[in-house]
Amino acid sequence: MKRIVAVVVTYNRCELLKECIEALRSIEEKIDIMVVDNASTDNTSEIVSKYSNDSNFLYYNTGKNIGGAGGFNYGIKRAYKLGYDYIWIMDDDTIVNEDTLQKLVDTANSVQDKFGWLSSLALWTDGKECVMNYHEVAMDWNREKKNILNGRLLCQAATFVSLFLNRKAIQEQGLPIKEYFIWGDDTEYTKRISREYPCYLVLPSQVTHKMKNNEGTTNLWEIEDVDRIERSFYSIRNDFCTFKRISFWKMIGFLKNQIGVLKKVIFTNNPYKMRKMRVLIKALWCGLRFNPKIERV
Repeated sequence: MKRIVAVVVTYNRCELLKECIEALRSIEEKIDIMVVDNASTDNTSEIVSKYSNDSNFLYYNTGKNIGGAGGFNYGIKRAYKLGYDYIWIMDDDTIVNEDTLQKLVDTANSVQDKFGWLSSLALWTDGKECVMNYHEVAMDWNREKKNILNGRLLCQAATFVSLFLNRKAIQEQGLPIKEYFIWGDDTEYTKRISREYPCYLVLPSQVTHKMKNNEGTTNLWEIEDVDRIERSFYSIRNDFCTFKRISFWKMIGFLKNQIGVLKKVIFTNNPYKMRKMRVLIKALWCGLRFNPKIERV
């Protein structure tokens, strides 16, 4: 029987973490639950202590905030070394349904374990599709008719909100890049795996992603929150690194897009103009030299 572990990365969202864990405990399939805590300073330790006597519950504190990318790198590495066949990763605001995992396992069986990852459909709290959890879907619909009839779509990229990883893909493709810290680590990792393995969005497998707002990634020139402007550095730098590694022309396309963003920052009337220009230019400059190694297991 295949061994499955759900890896939940958390940071200072103890109430959401509790809801996430309880939802995982309610499913019928026998799985282990691993919580990777990025050194939370709220009541997370009290929440996880309630499960400490459960034989299927694992808890690791990273000792410092190493970001989502670092947390998933840490958790996947731990789970791989513990010998799990499937590693099911998610953020602490991901609430699974009773049949979410079963639909993923059914798909794994139907494709005879020939996949790199499977991704659930993420819905917001109102039942509408969660805008931020995009999937880059293969466009050759004629070849995909059978997959569509079976409730799955061939994909090239997904997010880490209910991503079901095959051990074989981790063995060959390594781990998420922890140096990304936040933003873009999921895109890079899922693209890396999908270049070597078929990967799928499994439509019947659904979760609720309890984000504050159902909004996608905001363009830099539209952001009005100072902290988010500063964090945009990671998004721009990391995407630059990802497209650099895919191909020269992908990198050129990305740079053209960023020049367009810079023009909009300069020539549109929006707040924090100089701050946005500084963040964008700094991110592109750092991205030129940013080339972290892929960590293998």
